[in-house]
Amino acid sequence: MSFLLWSGRAIGYRRAGAGLGVAVVCFVAGSVVAPGQPFDHPKRLALTALLFVAGLAAGAWAAAMAHVSVQISMYNVRIRHSLLPMPPISVPLRMVHDLRAIDVRSGIGQRWGWTWVPGRGRAVIVRSGPALMFDFGGRQFTVSVDEPEDAVAALNRMRIPAR
Repeated sequence: MSFLLWSGRAIGYRRAGAGLGVAVVCFVAGSVVAPGQPFDHPKRLALTALLFVAGLAAGAWAAAMAHVSVQISMYNVRIRHSLLPMPPISVPLRMVHDLRAIDVRSGIGQRWGWTWVPGRGRAVIVRSGPALMFDFGGRQFTVSVDEPEDAVAALNRMRIPAR
């Protein structure tokens, strides 16, 4: 017997690609600026170190924008990042008061990644498009996923009482 009702994921190709591009540019610029004798040129060494740190930060940002997965089982909802070693968010299914499929569109002031959005609560947004909005007893959580309507249908099938 399988306890998994639904499983979905979202991949943010554009934002992850942009972050990787910035990381590559930083690493290439750092290797070009790097002096042959690093202790003879401390300013160039500092600039090289700064570029490499910026490249690592851009790479981590690209990983954060890359992939998120959601699993709904008979017992809980589990939201996790597939590339970063972050602890998953696990909420008992009895705490899910409402589940809706929404559409997330990009805007100038839109926040992306693992964030808090005023008026909407916490969110994991890796791309524009379909998303799930969970209502955990007054607290909202939005997460980007492919085909969120299937998750809503799976949860509704489980909640229909047996005859």
